[in-house]
Amino acid sequence: MKRLAIFLCSIILVFASCGPEDPPVPEVTTVGKGVFVINEGNFTYANASLTFYDPEMDTVANNLFYRVNGAPIGDVGQSLAMYDGKLYIVVNNSNYIYKVDAGTIVCDTTQPYMLTDFVQPRYMLPVAPDKAYVSDLASTELWIVNPQTMTHTGTVSMGKSTETMVKVGREVYVANWSRYYVTGMENNTVQVVDSENDMKVAEITVGTEPNGMVVDKNGEIWVMCEGDSYDFEANVPSTLWKINTTTKQAVLVKTFDKTALNLAIDPTGNYLYFVYGGDWTNGGDVHRMNVNQPDQEDDFVIPAEGKMFYKLFVNPQNGDIYLSDAKSYTVNGTVYRYSSDGVLLSSFDAGICPGFMLFN
Repeated sequence: MKRLAIFLCSIILVFASCGPEDPPVPEVTTVGKGVFVINEGNFTYANASLTFYDPEMDTVANNLFYRVNGAPIGDVGQSLAMYDGKLYIVVNNSNYIYKVDAGTIVCDTTQPYMLTDFVQPRYMLPVAPDKAYVSDLASTELWIVNPQTMTHTGTVSMGKSTETMVKVGREVYVANWSRYYVTGMENNTVQVVDSENDMKVAEITVGTEPNGMVVDKNGEIWVMCEGDSYDFEANVPSTLWKINTTTKQAVLVKTFDKTALNLAIDPTGNYLYFVYGGDWTNGGDVHRMNVNQPDQEDDFVIPAEGKMFYKLFVNPQNGDIYLSDAKSYTVNGTVYRYSSDGVLLSSFDAGICPGFMLFN
């Protein structure tokens, strides 16, 4: 189950350039305001792709990276990051990061456009103009890179694998989500890194399999721990924790009686959203929780109604809720856009296993 769950969406081709030997004529495109979706593809099939959706015009562009650059992205498109007008595409199993122009999606082969030599890169978090952290599923080191020059500049020793990250002030909170590759470690902590000194300064115990993390209006961090959705041991419940960023203490807020996956927060920092009651083979519904009243039931719900809700993101500008439907994980998926009140506004087709979303 562990192997299946980690790679279900995510089927090894490593490309040495931004285009094949005889690429097709590239398209010229201009991307404005909207949302990027990285479609993970199937593990070892190197069929990840990039989608862009403009909600104002209700238009979608699929397979965008290939259409512009004449080459596929690679094996398992894991996440996206943006800094200084550049879009960074983290490709997990191919073990590299692409750097493209966020407006044109052009991969400039005259500049350093690809950063390699990771083990299993997952997420990238810019922390300064010349510094970003990259988490790694199969390494105990948090990578330090320079996004300007696309070079490795160092590591932070963590002792555990690393996954999602959030920044509060000068400190970066890093979830220790999976122990699949790094055996013998506990996967129930969030570690704190001083981003100015590149040193681990704290380790906070939470629930099993911490993954989703968001920062609320009070500057506190909420951590969704998935429990046995990926863990070796069965019957480990999903839990929700809150971290006080001043004391570095975590308190258990809620233990769920069903699996809870994903975690997002609205632009006001008041409401948490998560997928509840499903797993990686059965779709759950979307629920909401007020950070100031976590014990009170909220009647908000977006029912799955047969959809396989895989990823959940909230537009930080207007609060629209985006949900990807991975379907069978082998065919092109769909992304649904809802209002903050749960009203369906639109939907669009994406690639295989639509995953991480980034709002431009």
